[in-house]
Amino acid sequence: MNDLRFLLQLAGVRRRDLILSILAGSVTLISALSLTVLSGWLITRAWQMPPILDLGVAITAVRGLGISRAVFRYLDRLVSHRVALGATTRLRPALFQAVSTDPTGRAHTLSRGETLTRLGSDVDRVADFIVRSVIPAGVALTLSVLAVLGAFLLHPFAALMLAAGFCVTGLAVPWLVLRAHRSAQAVATADSFVTALDDQLLHRSEFAVAGLSSARIDATISASRRSSNALVKAERPLAWASLVEQLGVGFSVACILAVGLLFYPGEPTWLGMLILLPLAAFEAHGPLATAAIHAADARDAARRLRELTAPDTATGTLIPPTMEIEAAELELTRGEKIWNLTVPFGSRHLITGASGIGKTSLLLTLAGLIPSRSGQCTIGGIPVEQINPSWLREHVHAHPEDEWIFATTIRENLLVAAPMASESLMREVLDAVGLGAFELDQLLPAGADSLSSGQRRRLLLARALCSDAEVLLLDEPTEHTSHEDAQRFLNMLLEQPLPGARAERTVIVVTHEPEAAKPR
Repeated sequence: MNDLRFLLQLAGVRRRDLILSILAGSVTLISALSLTVLSGWLITRAWQMPPILDLGVAITAVRGLGISRAVFRYLDRLVSHRVALGATTRLRPALFQAVSTDPTGRAHTLSRGETLTRLGSDVDRVADFIVRSVIPAGVALTLSVLAVLGAFLLHPFAALMLAAGFCVTGLAVPWLVLRAHRSAQAVATADSFVTALDDQLLHRSEFAVAGLSSARIDATISASRRSSNALVKAERPLAWASLVEQLGVGFSVACILAVGLLFYPGEPTWLGMLILLPLAAFEAHGPLATAAIHAADARDAARRLRELTAPDTATGTLIPPTMEIEAAELELTRGEKIWNLTVPFGSRHLITGASGIGKTSLLLTLAGLIPSRSGQCTIGGIPVEQINPSWLREHVHAHPEDEWIFATTIRENLLVAAPMASESLMREVLDAVGLGAFELDQLLPAGADSLSSGQRRRLLLARALCSDAEVLLLDEPTEHTSHEDAQRFLNMLLEQPLPGARAERTVIVVTHEPEAAKPR
């Protein structure tokens, strides 16, 4: 099953919903096609000046088709957007549920911006795929078949010329546009101009002092020129696509006109319908170039979303006999430091160092959330990648510095880590971290923005202490607190009896402020 079909099923999009949307769009353009062909008949028939009653049905039909086209277009938009918006409404909760319950914790390998892109614009691209790719392609196919059949009834050669034109506008043009789109994406990915411009604007004072302003400006101009030239080259197929589309339509119309002149049976109405039929038939092929672009973008988005939700068949199944954590010659994906440490169960461990050496990556690696570059990380002698991920998520909790504060009550924010925590436990922990003045049912309407930076750190620390995990991995728990409070928190975490759900557990704390652990 391909990625797009998988996501459409996950979003609850049924085949009959898509067929109904395609039929609604097809009826709209069938009305337009019928209106054009009937108008051709009416014009040529009226030119023969028959009795007015002979034209009554045709005149009424033209008026009815003109009105029905707008009505059917409105119904088409209602039906298609109902399918697409319903899909996004079901898809986002399904993705969020899959990510939040994923025992492998793959979402931790993404930045917050990447996660927002997955659940935001990537889901929107799947909806765009329905409205701007699947439905237009289905409508174009339906109308093309009907138009060719109609042309065949007028003359077989006309049907052949019309089918050839449809192959050009429905296949060749979208292929050229998609090729240009892919080339433009590659150019944008490799574009160095934005980086050069950002450096020039951000560090212009330093460049001026160093006497490098002119050289850096010239380099930025050169990067801009290269970027523009590459983009023009990448989008050149768009010009060819436009030319091919116009030539395809014009050639088909000219050939059909030649068929009409060569095989004219002496009936003006036949000629009028034959000439106007291709002019209206190509209307359905107008959105196909854009449909190809949206389909390509949706395919990329679907691949990323499926990677986020697909079950990981490589997860481990073992359960460690003990909770001793050990890292041996561990090289992380970020930072150049090689880590070696042994942390027996129940011990407290403080890791200090400058920002950027990989302290946060170490915690995430110890928790089995991201892989290491080399070396080994074990719990109870078993490599973390071989441990059952569900067990690991339950017994080892990593609390990153940017952990989320939800726009709900303090109680609900604590229950995120400990769904079964009692009220007395939550009150004890809040008192321990200096938030005793807050009520459990106090609402945080703006999430983290409802608190100061120090209060946010205290609430996150309280959340960690409420959990029942045997191992707590805490990232910068004293950030944005005063020196006295930071020292008190570190003493509580490293020396004193722990408040919270477990008095005895392993605690590993990382901080870039070693002075916070030293009394003044």
